[in-house]
Amino acid sequence: MAEDRAVTFVVTDNCIKCKYMDCVEVCPVDCFYEGENMLVIHPDECIDCGVCEPECPAKAIFADTEPGLETWLKLNAEYASIWPNIAVKREPPADAKEFDGVPNKLEQFFSPNPGQGDASDQGADRGSAVDRDGGTERLSHGQDP
Repeated sequence: MAEDRAVTFVVTDNCIKCKYMDCVEVCPVDCFYEGENMLVIHPDECIDCGVCEPECPAKAIFADTEPGLETWLKLNAEYASIWPNIAVKREPPADAKEFDGVPNKLEQFFSPNPGQGDASDQGADRGSAVDRDGGTERLSHGQDP
């Protein structure tokens, strides 16, 4: 790891098919993105505050300074750029507890498909930002929604 690179947190294997979402509720910069069966953190948006780590019931969030997380850093970065943002906690999958602690979930269960993101984000595009009250603010020129 380069010494001058900022630290970030990454979501790892145990989030797959657990996806508890407690972490998204406490993130001050909304840097979580939702896949079909896991969450990821955008490494360029994470401010390394660490508030998400203790909130994860599955213990799937770690600082990227821990050894062996290079693959997870790449996966988080790749999918955060294509999956929808999520900042509002929803219920976890009904079978989340059954998958908590199951080994090798990346190889067995990972889905590259996007999740739904925040329900209030439906219809918003990359030129819009969704505020906490569900309203959409236009960030680029164009017609209002």
